[in-house]
Amino acid sequence: MNVHGSLRRSASDIDDAAGQKKEPEIRIGKTVVPREGEALGVVAEVFTMTLGNETIQLLPLKNWSQLDLFKWRVRGILPGTPPGLEITFDHLKVAGETVTPWDPEGCAKLEKVLNEWLALERQTLESTVLKPQPQPQDASSRPPEEGFQFRVEMDNTGKPRLRFVEGSETVKAVALNLQGFNALIEQGLMRKPQNLKVGAFHDWVELDGELFRLDPGTDGAAALERRLNEAYIEAEQPEVPWDIAVFSNPASPTGFDIQFPASPNGIAENKKQHLNEESIELLQDPHRCSVLRKGITARLIPPQLVFKLKTPDGGERSLEAGPENAVTVGNGSGQTKVIDLSQPIDLLHLNATELAIALNHPAINKRAHLAEAARNKPQNSNK
Repeated sequence: MNVHGSLRRSASDIDDAAGQKKEPEIRIGKTVVPREGEALGVVAEVFTMTLGNETIQLLPLKNWSQLDLFKWRVRGILPGTPPGLEITFDHLKVAGETVTPWDPEGCAKLEKVLNEWLALERQTLESTVLKPQPQPQDASSRPPEEGFQFRVEMDNTGKPRLRFVEGSETVKAVALNLQGFNALIEQGLMRKPQNLKVGAFHDWVELDGELFRLDPGTDGAAALERRLNEAYIEAEQPEVPWDIAVFSNPASPTGFDIQFPASPNGIAENKKQHLNEESIELLQDPHRCSVLRKGITARLIPPQLVFKLKTPDGGERSLEAGPENAVTVGNGSGQTKVIDLSQPIDLLHLNATELAIALNHPAINKRAHLAEAARNKPQNSNK
């Protein structure tokens, strides 16, 4: 059974410049599938999602990695995982919209919210490469172009945006609203304020009682940027615990379990899972996890774990051999072991503690690098 028909198009089609209806990019339909664990012949009605000529079934109790058969996210067709995706046999929730399979408006509702999400995500990506409008501030007041910093800028529509950057590379770009701030906080890039308010028209921000007006012609954006860099970079708390925890588990295919913060379904969580190809894929996904340093990739090639660095031409290369990419661990008896991160790591010859130290090394782990930068950062002096 398929109900892609007129109902979906009437609610979700978008007028183009010529006033003609055009098909939405993401199309939602329905089909029936056998219900797992039930008697033969028992079926369930589920939603389908189509991009171009490729269709996937939005099956209950599956995560996006299991659903994305055509690797839309990996291929860059989708900018990320649909936010807050949660599928059961009686409802599907995504981007704040919840529908049931028997809702006659369900396809239209999902289509609308998913296409709006897709348009917003693309606008966000486009705005990060636009040249920011000049801010009314002295060049000396802007933090140096190195390390990790916040940037408050205006997009092409004149609305303020907040970027978290490593040098000249954007780590995360968000709208200057509560959802944007929360995204930075959940990914461990920003220290959580005790009190945060944002104007309905994004024209002011109140941060722990300090008000920053963002009207044109004021220096509020520059002042907000300075305050964020002075007090709200998460790295300013160098005693944060390790992002990645490792546990021995003979039942795991690699002999280890791993735990790290991520948003596999659009909701932040930190749960233990087997160290396997799926968990490594999640670990290195910049849209769902913000643990690895920008440009670092991880591959599990049993029994080895390989780290590489992306190159500007789209390829990869090994990390540079040297002390900055080497981990030295002791065994408690005065002997030491050196783990060279520029070479494949043999999981058969490491214990859980040694692997955890390697995964939390500043060459690999973003938060470790942030903390290292904070410890080495000169103290600001008022002149």
